[in-house]
Amino acid sequence: MIWLLAFFVAGQDVRLTHRSAIDGTDQPYRVYVPSSYDGSRSFPLVVAMHGTGGDENTLFDQPTYGTLKPAAEKHGAIVVSPLARGVTEYRGIGEADVFEVLADVKKRYRVDEDRVYLTGHSMGGTGAAYIALHHPDRFAAAAPLAAAYGWPWLAENGKHVPMLWIAGEKDAGFYHRGVQAGVDRMRALGNPVTLETIPGGGHSAPVQDFDRVFAWLLRHKRVARPAEFVFVADTPRHGDAYGISIREIEKPGAVARVTGRGADARLDLTLDNVAAIAVRPPGPELALTVNGRRMFRGKVGAEEEVLVRGGKAVKQPRRVSDPAVYRRTPVSTTSRELGMEGIEPELGNWIADALRTAAGADIALFNRQYYRGLPLPAGQVDVVDLIQANRPFDQYLVLADLKGSDILEILDANLDPGKALPMGADRAGASRQVLVSGMQYTFRRGAPAGKRIASSSLDPDRVYKVALEGQVVERETILLAGRFGKLDYRTTGVSFTMALYGHAARAGRIEPALEGRVMAVRE
Repeated sequence: MIWLLAFFVAGQDVRLTHRSAIDGTDQPYRVYVPSSYDGSRSFPLVVAMHGTGGDENTLFDQPTYGTLKPAAEKHGAIVVSPLARGVTEYRGIGEADVFEVLADVKKRYRVDEDRVYLTGHSMGGTGAAYIALHHPDRFAAAAPLAAAYGWPWLAENGKHVPMLWIAGEKDAGFYHRGVQAGVDRMRALGNPVTLETIPGGGHSAPVQDFDRVFAWLLRHKRVARPAEFVFVADTPRHGDAYGISIREIEKPGAVARVTGRGADARLDLTLDNVAAIAVRPPGPELALTVNGRRMFRGKVGAEEEVLVRGGKAVKQPRRVSDPAVYRRTPVSTTSRELGMEGIEPELGNWIADALRTAAGADIALFNRQYYRGLPLPAGQVDVVDLIQANRPFDQYLVLADLKGSDILEILDANLDPGKALPMGADRAGASRQVLVSGMQYTFRRGAPAGKRIASSSLDPDRVYKVALEGQVVERETILLAGRFGKLDYRTTGVSFTMALYGHAARAGRIEPALEGRVMAVRE
């Protein structure tokens, strides 16, 4: 690394903008073009994604990331750093912006489509894994650095996307726990995954040697059309890969799975929890078998696709599947904007209900600590709006058996106003005060600890099945009144986003009511 810095010859460090189709604004991004680039051939491209509180300049200018540009110069790779549109975890508008930036860079520079890579630090590392696993046919490899989550329900999508996870040994425990679940599942599946831990290193240790990261990334090439693949989708928003598009999920709220085999004109698909799927063959001919039944054989034009639904296959014009297109998967409607502000917000009630229903629980407790979500807009609600509404976390839901008296202690602990202050990156409505489903409680403002709950619908001696968002047991986003690390819980197979999508899809309309679930009372 010392040699690399000492003999660094600068290429072009460019500040650019692109006009976003999402909202018509000019969005900034940063590009480093190595001195070896002359436009005569295609170059590999690394998307480098910043962390919480950063912007498109962070990885280029801050000394912490000082090896990034020298590594790009040495290895002959273009590097682009998007803005992420704030603290989005590269989900929703942040994810769409990454693909808008990619499209803009490819217009300006010659990019090797089979050598596009993802990396990033902290939030950026989490985002690199999220995007790679949701779009496994678009990237050659990913290197998440100091990431927070491992997306275990998407692990099957990593079969053809090698992943190098790097963490600092002394980083906060929840970073290690969040990643480990996904890595363990990828390893069990035999996927090409590596997890490295830097001895004695903290949160920034993984970004001290980008030379190592670039050398590993650039060894890989994209597998766009594998002879065999498994592709899972948590919502139709992320249903596109390998020339197929999951248009409808049979039972929303669980993953849809497609197993594919074949090459060129022949394709055999096995579907699980898929109600409708579109197929876009690479050439003019297609022989399609679905669940052992021959569904289609014939010519398919370049602007056509074959849609399979209800045991029938028909040709139709190809639908847009560009991940840069923001709202393209409508799921529900609502008569008014639903936000998170207040003691009992309508959106909070609806989310808590979704968690309780998805987990099959008696009660759900929903935290707003570190809340960075956006209100649901009035009118048509798209899957992307549900993703935006549950930022920053998207983990498996968990279930815990708690006595009514235990739940009351937890609710009381989270009413301390000294612990209600959000981080500067958080949105309006961020608070420790717990929202609920399946119960009611009232509280006294300013009362001492242990006496804040005035009344509740709980039986103190009854044991309830309680649904929690997974980050509660990983990083205590709800204070557990001395139970953190000791709580006996079980993990469901339903993620936060899947719970919201399933709840919205089944209901058709989102019309929550204020029911007096949480109320403040006078002394």
